[in-house]
Amino acid sequence: MKRLVPLLLLAACAPDLRQTDCFDGVCGELPTEPLFSFTISGDVVDALVDATSKTLPTYIDLDERKELKFDEAEVTNAWDLSFQRDKVRANGGGTNPQGVVEVAVLKNQDFETLTRAPASGYQKDGSEPVFNTVEGGWYYYDIAVHRLTTLPHVYVVKTSKGDFFKLKMGSYYDGNGTAARVAVQFAKLSAPE
Repeated sequence: MKRLVPLLLLAACAPDLRQTDCFDGVCGELPTEPLFSFTISGDVVDALVDATSKTLPTYIDLDERKELKFDEAEVTNAWDLSFQRDKVRANGGGTNPQGVVEVAVLKNQDFETLTRAPASGYQKDGSEPVFNTVEGGWYYYDIAVHRLTTLPHVYVVKTSKGDFFKLKMGSYYDGNGTAARVAVQFAKLSAPE
Protein backbone atom coordinates (compact mmCIF):
# COMPACT_ATOMS: atom_id res chain seq x y z
CA MET A 1 0.00 0.00 0.00
CA LYS A 2 2.90 2.38 0.74
CA ARG A 3 4.17 2.10 -2.87
CA LEU A 4 0.77 2.93 -4.36
CA VAL A 5 0.53 6.42 -2.84
CA PRO A 6 3.67 7.85 -4.56
CA LEU A 7 2.53 6.42 -7.90
CA LEU A 8 -0.87 8.04 -7.55
CA LEU A 9 0.73 11.37 -6.71
CA LEU A 10 2.93 11.21 -9.81
CA ALA A 11 -0.05 10.41 -12.02
CA ALA A 12 -2.02 13.32 -10.55
CA CYS A 13 0.76 15.78 -11.46
CA ALA A 14 0.93 14.85 -15.14
CA PRO A 15 -0.82 17.23 -17.60
CA ASP A 16 -4.02 16.06 -19.25
CA LEU A 17 -2.78 15.41 -22.78
CA ARG A 18 -6.31 15.27 -24.13
CA GLN A 19 -6.70 19.01 -23.51
CA THR A 20 -3.25 20.16 -24.57
CA ASP A 21 -2.90 21.50 -28.10
CA CYS A 22 0.67 22.15 -29.00
CA PHE A 23 1.52 23.33 -32.48
CA ASP A 24 5.18 22.86 -33.33
CA GLY A 25 6.12 23.03 -29.65
CA VAL A 26 4.06 26.16 -28.84
CA CYS A 27 0.99 25.47 -26.73
CA GLY A 28 -2.17 27.56 -26.81
CA GLU A 29 -1.11 29.90 -29.62
CA LEU A 30 -1.61 29.98 -33.36
CA PRO A 31 1.59 29.78 -35.37
CA THR A 32 2.83 32.93 -37.08
CA GLU A 33 5.44 31.29 -39.30
CA PRO A 34 4.51 29.65 -42.63
CA LEU A 35 3.23 26.09 -42.39
CA PHE A 36 3.99 25.35 -46.04
CA SER A 37 7.40 25.71 -47.63
CA PHE A 38 8.63 24.47 -50.96
CA THR A 39 11.38 24.38 -53.57
CA ILE A 40 10.91 23.98 -57.30
CA SER A 41 13.08 21.73 -59.45
CA GLY A 42 11.97 21.88 -63.08
CA ASP A 43 8.23 21.20 -63.04
CA VAL A 44 8.21 19.38 -59.69
CA VAL A 45 7.47 21.12 -56.39
CA ASP A 46 9.04 19.55 -53.29
CA ALA A 47 7.04 20.79 -50.32
CA LEU A 48 7.02 20.44 -46.55
CA VAL A 49 3.64 20.79 -44.83
CA ASP A 50 3.55 21.42 -41.10
CA ALA A 51 0.51 19.39 -40.02
CA THR A 52 1.41 19.18 -36.34
CA SER A 53 -1.68 20.94 -34.98
CA LYS A 54 -4.26 18.72 -33.32
CA THR A 55 -7.06 21.25 -33.85
CA LEU A 56 -6.39 23.30 -37.02
CA PRO A 57 -5.62 21.96 -40.48
CA THR A 58 -3.05 23.49 -42.82
CA TYR A 59 -4.82 24.49 -46.06
CA ILE A 60 -2.94 24.32 -49.37
CA ASP A 61 -3.83 25.80 -52.76
CA LEU A 62 -1.93 23.67 -55.30
CA ASP A 63 -2.68 26.02 -58.23
CA GLU A 64 -1.08 28.99 -56.48
CA ARG A 65 1.51 26.97 -54.51
CA LYS A 66 0.51 28.62 -51.27
CA GLU A 67 -0.88 28.10 -47.82
CA LEU A 68 -4.24 29.64 -46.93
CA LYS A 69 -4.87 30.69 -43.35
CA PHE A 70 -8.00 29.28 -41.71
CA ASP A 71 -10.26 32.31 -42.23
CA GLU A 72 -9.06 32.82 -45.82
CA ALA A 73 -9.70 29.16 -46.63
CA GLU A 74 -13.21 29.36 -45.18
CA VAL A 75 -14.12 32.59 -47.00
CA THR A 76 -12.57 31.95 -50.43
CA ASN A 77 -13.03 28.15 -50.61
CA ALA A 78 -9.91 28.21 -52.85
CA TRP A 79 -8.02 25.49 -50.99
CA ASP A 80 -7.41 22.11 -52.57
CA LEU A 81 -6.00 19.95 -49.76
CA SER A 82 -5.80 20.24 -46.00
CA PHE A 83 -3.35 18.44 -43.74
CA GLN A 84 -3.92 17.74 -40.06
CA ARG A 85 -1.64 15.17 -38.44
CA ASP A 86 -2.10 12.04 -40.62
CA LYS A 87 -5.40 13.19 -42.18
CA VAL A 88 -5.29 14.61 -45.70
CA ARG A 89 -8.59 16.02 -46.94
CA ALA A 90 -9.70 17.24 -50.36
CA ASN A 91 -11.99 20.26 -50.69
CA GLY A 92 -15.14 18.45 -51.78
CA GLY A 93 -17.74 15.88 -50.78
CA GLY A 94 -17.87 14.89 -47.13
CA THR A 95 -15.09 17.31 -46.20
CA ASN A 96 -16.84 20.32 -47.76
CA PRO A 97 -20.05 19.86 -49.81
CA GLN A 98 -19.46 23.20 -51.58
CA GLY A 99 -15.98 22.13 -52.74
CA VAL A 100 -15.29 20.68 -56.17
CA VAL A 101 -11.90 19.01 -55.66
CA GLU A 102 -11.67 15.38 -56.73
CA VAL A 103 -8.89 12.83 -56.34
CA ALA A 104 -7.88 9.74 -58.34
CA VAL A 105 -5.70 7.12 -56.67
CA LEU A 106 -3.13 5.46 -58.96
CA LYS A 107 -1.52 2.53 -57.15
CA ASN A 108 0.85 1.21 -59.81
CA GLN A 109 1.93 4.47 -61.40
CA ASP A 110 5.42 5.92 -61.58
CA PHE A 111 5.32 9.57 -60.52
CA GLU A 112 8.01 10.76 -62.93
CA THR A 113 6.49 9.23 -66.09
CA LEU A 114 2.93 10.45 -65.51
CA THR A 115 2.35 13.49 -67.77
CA ARG A 116 -1.39 13.43 -68.46
CA ALA A 117 -4.27 13.17 -65.99
CA PRO A 118 -6.50 10.11 -66.32
CA ALA A 119 -9.97 10.65 -67.78
CA SER A 120 -11.78 8.73 -65.02
CA GLY A 121 -11.44 7.33 -61.52
CA TYR A 122 -11.94 10.59 -59.61
CA GLN A 123 -13.84 10.76 -56.36
CA LYS A 124 -14.69 13.32 -53.72
CA ASP A 125 -14.16 12.73 -50.04
CA GLY A 126 -16.90 10.68 -48.45
CA SER A 127 -17.33 9.97 -44.75
CA GLU A 128 -13.57 9.37 -44.82
CA PRO A 129 -11.12 11.41 -46.91
CA VAL A 130 -9.94 9.70 -50.13
CA PHE A 131 -6.35 9.88 -48.86
CA ASN A 132 -7.29 7.97 -45.70
CA THR A 133 -9.60 5.25 -47.05
CA VAL A 134 -8.64 1.59 -47.25
CA GLU A 135 -8.39 1.86 -51.05
CA GLY A 136 -6.52 5.16 -51.17
CA GLY A 137 -4.69 5.34 -47.88
CA TRP A 138 -1.34 7.04 -48.15
CA TYR A 139 0.44 5.26 -45.30
CA TYR A 140 0.93 2.02 -43.42
CA TYR A 141 1.02 2.23 -39.62
CA ASP A 142 3.47 -0.17 -38.00
CA ILE A 143 2.05 -0.79 -34.54
CA ALA A 144 5.23 -2.58 -33.42
CA VAL A 145 7.32 0.62 -33.70
CA HIS A 146 4.49 3.20 -33.79
CA ARG A 147 5.59 4.79 -37.06
CA LEU A 148 3.88 5.69 -40.32
CA THR A 149 5.45 4.46 -43.54
CA THR A 150 4.38 6.10 -46.80
CA LEU A 151 2.83 3.91 -49.49
CA PRO A 152 3.95 4.45 -53.11
CA HIS A 153 0.61 5.68 -54.50
CA VAL A 154 0.34 8.59 -56.89
CA TYR A 155 -2.69 10.83 -56.51
CA VAL A 156 -4.14 13.02 -59.24
CA VAL A 157 -5.93 16.02 -57.82
CA LYS A 158 -8.47 17.95 -59.89
CA THR A 159 -8.20 21.33 -58.18
CA SER A 160 -10.73 24.00 -57.28
CA LYS A 161 -9.72 25.81 -60.51
CA GLY A 162 -10.17 22.69 -62.66
CA ASP A 163 -6.46 22.00 -63.21
CA PHE A 164 -4.81 18.64 -62.64
CA PHE A 165 -1.82 17.88 -60.42
CA LYS A 166 0.00 14.65 -59.68
CA LEU A 167 0.96 14.30 -56.04
CA LYS A 168 3.12 11.86 -54.12
CA MET A 169 3.33 11.71 -50.35
CA GLY A 170 6.80 11.56 -48.83
CA SER A 171 7.88 11.00 -45.27
CA TYR A 172 5.58 11.82 -42.36
CA TYR A 173 8.66 12.80 -40.33
CA ASP A 174 11.07 15.66 -40.96
CA GLY A 175 14.86 15.38 -40.77
CA ASN A 176 14.74 15.76 -36.98
CA GLY A 177 12.17 12.97 -36.61
CA THR A 178 9.28 15.33 -35.81
CA ALA A 179 5.96 13.70 -36.73
CA ALA A 180 3.33 15.41 -38.92
CA ARG A 181 5.84 17.47 -40.89
CA VAL A 182 4.83 15.86 -44.17
CA ALA A 183 6.96 15.87 -47.31
CA VAL A 184 4.93 16.14 -50.53
CA GLN A 185 5.86 16.26 -54.22
CA PHE A 186 3.50 17.64 -56.82
CA ALA A 187 3.51 18.83 -60.43
CA LYS A 188 0.93 20.05 -62.93
CA LEU A 189 -0.40 17.57 -65.47
CA SER A 190 -1.95 17.95 -68.91
CA ALA A 191 -5.73 17.63 -68.87
CA PRO A 192 -7.25 14.25 -69.85
CA GLU A 193 -7.82 13.64 -73.58
